[in-house]
Amino acid sequence: ESRRATLYVSLEPCCHTGRTQPCAEAIIKAGIRKVVYAVKDPDPRVSGRGARALRKAGVEVVGGVLSKQARLLNEQFIGYHENGRPFVILKYAQSLDGRIATSSGDSKWITGPQARRFAHRLRADVDVVLVGSGTVRQDDPALTVRHVRGANPYRVIVTASQKLPRQCRLLKENDDSRTIIATCSSPDRRSFGRGNKGDLIYWQVRRTRDGLVDVADLVQKADLFGMRSLLVEGGARLATSFMKAGLVDKLVVFTAPTVIGRGVDAIGELGVKRLCDAVEIAQGSFTTLGCDSVFIGYPGRSK
Repeated sequence: ESRRATLYVSLEPCCHTGRTQPCAEAIIKAGIRKVVYAVKDPDPRVSGRGARALRKAGVEVVGGVLSKQARLLNEQFIGYHENGRPFVILKYAQSLDGRIATSSGDSKWITGPQARRFAHRLRADVDVVLVGSGTVRQDDPALTVRHVRGANPYRVIVTASQKLPRQCRLLKENDDSRTIIATCSSPDRRSFGRGNKGDLIYWQVRRTRDGLVDVADLVQKADLFGMRSLLVEGGARLATSFMKAGLVDKLVVFTAPTVIGRGVDAIGELGVKRLCDAVEIAQGSFTTLGCDSVFIGYPGRSK
């Protein structure tokens, strides 16, 4: 029985028609007498209007309860509306000395199965996963969700030149037509179309002065495509570009108890000359996953 009940929600009830009917309207019709919510909805179509509509209808409303915890639960949705762009997560696995691969490029597997399951949960929670062309050539990833239950995200190959192996899994195993080629040059459909399953999607992205893909323009293309969350999986050049641009909202770093020595650095040159200019990570936390550890934090220099 909903009448005279109290409803507890993490986000302010909406008052507009989107993917669903207005929540505030349904609450009023159900006769609920009190609503307790944690965070005001940052969507400009709501932003306090839902709470006002409830109060006008005689519903008691209490806001701001456990708001810090609720922001973490809804971080992708809140980040999308507050930043005006998709929420970006950067994830990588490294050795204790900060290497993501050996000098020969070998990177499978730095971390163990528990860390990989965690990484697959990240994939299941986002709209799109991004990798650079170097990662495609070296690792031939599938970027699908396999070790946990969940839907496969869109898969973006970031390549300035479109020089990709035609037999790579992202092209050959594209039955769901979710592989996207993000490139600076005009899309060359003849290069990848024959013999590959599914239809490839192409995003034409601006090039930086250094000849690299402009990641800010890439994020904008993802936004126009309807993406709210992005997971950057590799490699080092792409990760560095996102960090340098200040576009990383959340950092997830898996660390294995190994030392590689000379190899591929996880993050390249960021132009930091003084420690006071280093990227500071807020709300950092460590968790143990088998023999590995995972660090989760929020860079303080996002745009």
